[in-house]
Amino acid sequence: MFSESYFIANTRAIISILSLDQERYLSIFGMTPAEGKKYLANPKDFPAKYAMNFCEYFELDMGVLFSNKFDAKTFARNFELGQPALPDQYQQETNSKVITLINIIQGLESSGHEWLSQTILRRLQIPKTLLLYPEQAIPFKMIVDFLQLVEDFRTDLKLMKSFGQIGIQNLNAKFKFVGPQTAFNDEFYDQFFSKEIRQFDQSYQYKITRFKNNLIILSCTLREEFKEIYHRSSLSNAALLEYKAGISSGLSTLFNLPLSEVSIISSNQLKGIDTLAIKLPYSSHSLVH
Repeated sequence: MFSESYFIANTRAIISILSLDQERYLSIFGMTPAEGKKYLANPKDFPAKYAMNFCEYFELDMGVLFSNKFDAKTFARNFELGQPALPDQYQQETNSKVITLINIIQGLESSGHEWLSQTILRRLQIPKTLLLYPEQAIPFKMIVDFLQLVEDFRTDLKLMKSFGQIGIQNLNAKFKFVGPQTAFNDEFYDQFFSKEIRQFDQSYQYKITRFKNNLIILSCTLREEFKEIYHRSSLSNAALLEYKAGISSGLSTLFNLPLSEVSIISSNQLKGIDTLAIKLPYSSHSLVH
């Protein structure tokens, strides 16, 4: 629910937390004292230009500030620019890493969508300072929510696959999936999807159900603990699936090989199971890094 009353209450909470006086409060809106008396005492039909001034000053999302979802305490902690704090809604689990969010945001910005990444960060009340901590654990649900908003704003989600393809290089730089003696074969893929992937994503149970010649069928099942926390069988969305496909596609590039061809076979929302087909660039059994 959105209302001017929520907006005024939220702005007053900010002013109180930051110990700002009435004169400063009005100046952030761009109001005169007379306008302040008119609109702050009776916020019905509050002028949008003043609301936009306030939101832009504090880099806040207008929709959030006009709702009862604004987290004033978290805002206050982040305003001090210390260790980044997340809203209460993201305190239930920490099964992903900030580096995943960094990969997605870097991809958006490199493709001319910096406005979108900034909009989503504001909408979710995620502090930009979080991006300075690539290995910090964060909730997987936050990644899902971020990508759902990407999906809401974008119709072409193939760009998410390219973010995953590039992102695997960043992930490898952090977590060292490939070493001097690593072989590009079925053991590598088994090891990656059973163990290595858990260093940055503990949300799904990944299982290779078929590996023959250069074709891999990968099943991705949401872990039971997530189903219990969120009372849902699936947290997947189209943008997340494309990003997963990009990660899978980019694995071959760690061996200086062409990208693998990856397609989404199915997404079962009722059971929380996504299935990908990975076609390797060459027969993997004969290739060694």
